[in-house]
Amino acid sequence: MKRKKWLSLALCVGLTGTLILGGCGNGNGDSGTGSGQTNQGAETKDAGNTEDTEDSSSDTTDYGPALKLTMGSTGAAEDISTQSAQKFCDLVKERSGGQIEIELFPASQLGSATDQLEMVSNGSIDLFLEANLMTTYGIDNLKPASIMFSTRGKEDQKKLMNSDYMQKNFDEFLEKSGIRVVSFDWYRNATAIASVNKIEKLEDCAGVKLRVPPVNSTVDMFNQLGFNATPVSYNETLISMQQKVIDAVWCTEDAIWTMGFYEPANYVFELNAAADCMYVYANDNLFSSTMTDAQRELIQECADEAGDYYTGLAEGALEENRKNWEAAGVETITITEEEQDRWAEIFFDYAKKQEAAGEWDEGLFEEVLSINGYSAD
Repeated sequence: MKRKKWLSLALCVGLTGTLILGGCGNGNGDSGTGSGQTNQGAETKDAGNTEDTEDSSSDTTDYGPALKLTMGSTGAAEDISTQSAQKFCDLVKERSGGQIEIELFPASQLGSATDQLEMVSNGSIDLFLEANLMTTYGIDNLKPASIMFSTRGKEDQKKLMNSDYMQKNFDEFLEKSGIRVVSFDWYRNATAIASVNKIEKLEDCAGVKLRVPPVNSTVDMFNQLGFNATPVSYNETLISMQQKVIDAVWCTEDAIWTMGFYEPANYVFELNAAADCMYVYANDNLFSSTMTDAQRELIQECADEAGDYYTGLAEGALEENRKNWEAAGVETITITEEEQDRWAEIFFDYAKKQEAAGEWDEGLFEEVLSINGYSAD
């Protein structure tokens, strides 16, 4: 089991930072697997074993006083993110001997993703599982990391998440929002486009109404390809496709089956890019001031373990889900390397223009690319 050794509350309050895309990095600049913890007022200690070998029945740790917490998410009840969130809640209750209970509200029961993130900030809810929404709080230096093809797979994403670049953004986000990322070890599959229309090359994107998250930089980015990028709340995406409000949805590939996006679609276009994470967000006043050291450590451990569980489910589900939607008559098309380079060139040119216009600090896009050995030139 991964363990964390927390420093004093004074240090916890004195440091700041947290969150990326739904968002996901621990900022310790170390291994690709990471501990899933941003290094905010904490000293990370990795036991070198991701398996839980401790006998919780012999744990004499005092996890009091009793806590009853609320946690929201946007994933459907059947989605693997919801299954993994429930595992997190169950682990916390079991290992605390019932002293800490977390009630989960999936499927956007508490509101949209942006609404729930704001609720975490103001303390209306305690925890939230979602992808990266940090740029909505003005963390502009995170924008280069969201440029498509700046990472090209899960291993690239892990290196990015564990970089000093990410830690600086986590710190700024915590300071501005009062939200801490408890875990980002919830690595997702790469993204794809489920579409009514056939998409194989750049020219096929023209005018297609593509659902994207309500993040301005993401909207702008996809518009560069000719899409009519349309922000739609996640819980409204399926009905929007069914009612022909949108023609396609950009999402992690496994969600095409679990969220039902395959039903109105005829094609799945695999981009093999922009692997990302889910994040467990926490109200920092609760986490740093209300919780005891033992409670913080337990929440951290269980979130990391549930994240590993989620990552495994995501990897295992993708192949099965692909077979399922193909059996339902949906054709899978994989982007070619040549076409991927065409898309990347447009995205990278867009990033250069954004940087020149002062959207983020000079030189950051090249810094992001260099983490995984890429270049904009």
